[in-house]
Amino acid sequence: MKILSKVLIVALTVVFLTSCATSITVRHLVPGEVDLSVSRNIAIASTVPFKFPYGRPLSPWISGLSETDFTLSSGYDANLPSSIANTSTRMLLDAAQSTSYFTILTPDVTDAYLSLSKVGENSSAMLKSKGVQALLSSNISYMDVEEEVVGRDVKTYVTEDIDPSPTVTTMKSYEKVTSREYFLVQKATLTLTYTVYDLVNNRILLTRSFTGKEDQETKIGIRTYDAGAPGGYRDERRYSSGFAPSFKPLFEKVLRSFSSTISKQLAPSWQTKRLTLMSNKPKLEAAKSAYTLTERGSYEQAYRQFLSLYELSGHIASGYNAALLLEALNRLPEAVDLMNDVFNRSGSQQAYTALLRMQEAKSQSEKAQRQISGESAQDGQGVMMMQYVVME
Repeated sequence: MKILSKVLIVALTVVFLTSCATSITVRHLVPGEVDLSVSRNIAIASTVPFKFPYGRPLSPWISGLSETDFTLSSGYDANLPSSIANTSTRMLLDAAQSTSYFTILTPDVTDAYLSLSKVGENSSAMLKSKGVQALLSSNISYMDVEEEVVGRDVKTYVTEDIDPSPTVTTMKSYEKVTSREYFLVQKATLTLTYTVYDLVNNRILLTRSFTGKEDQETKIGIRTYDAGAPGGYRDERRYSSGFAPSFKPLFEKVLRSFSSTISKQLAPSWQTKRLTLMSNKPKLEAAKSAYTLTERGSYEQAYRQFLSLYELSGHIASGYNAALLLEALNRLPEAVDLMNDVFNRSGSQQAYTALLRMQEAKSQSEKAQRQISGESAQDGQGVMMMQYVVME
């Protein structure tokens, strides 16, 4: 027992010390996955809906219902594919607009131009004449719905007289199935593929595919076992509608989960991280106020105090923390130089790891700035990239 108590005390101490560590927030500018700086006038076409084989994915009746007295029609309807394609179109438009990086020709106008190709017009040339440099097209390349009713027994402890003799009472407690609950389980799976095509140079700049899946359960009723009821049970309906819930909210949730990632693929964005300051070891009393300033969010004052202590006493933790605070103040070149000095003085592995991370962040930030300014070097060759992201 004493050994266990000591272990518990140590564990609690570690948790306490960890929770007391001072941390800061840093923001880094990161580039889009593909440089679209020369393709910022972009037309977005409407998403092409998925076509289910034979017009629908499943029977209008739900499997598993035969076990019950309940009736229920499918949550799938014939308009679902086109409705989800419209949701996808809005999501892609919002994702592109949220970057504040593109001049966008909206889907309704883009579709009008593209439809002219059916009567022999050169849609691409017409879009280019309007200053459009790239076309974003998309399609729902896979879509599936599943729904079934499942039953789950409910067990409770009961006490009964198990001796049939009227003169003897033998009571026994045991677990017994007293009822059965029925749930409608619905699953929606979708794959969205989008492509950015360079109209000026006739090349694919970017292709991405995402797959996501969502499911939900709806309690539709309960069966209570009763020896006095017809058939030995009573079914009580808990879901009033004769139609299962629509699959549309599930598919919309899947599409929303893609939005943030798509925005980051298309354009530079800000990435936020939490970094932990180096602890005050060897302990320096004069550094305590700098830690306090950091916790209050006074990063500039804390930086100056940590830097002064590092320059005066060579206190490694103060130098390390000053460099992190420069990073938080978005002064990455200075942060890299200072962390390099801290590493060279101390040989600290922690400082070396931080230095490598800062150098990478500086490189990514400079790349993002070039994408924003349009100064990125162009190699004149098409780039095609595929990525399948499974999001459960």
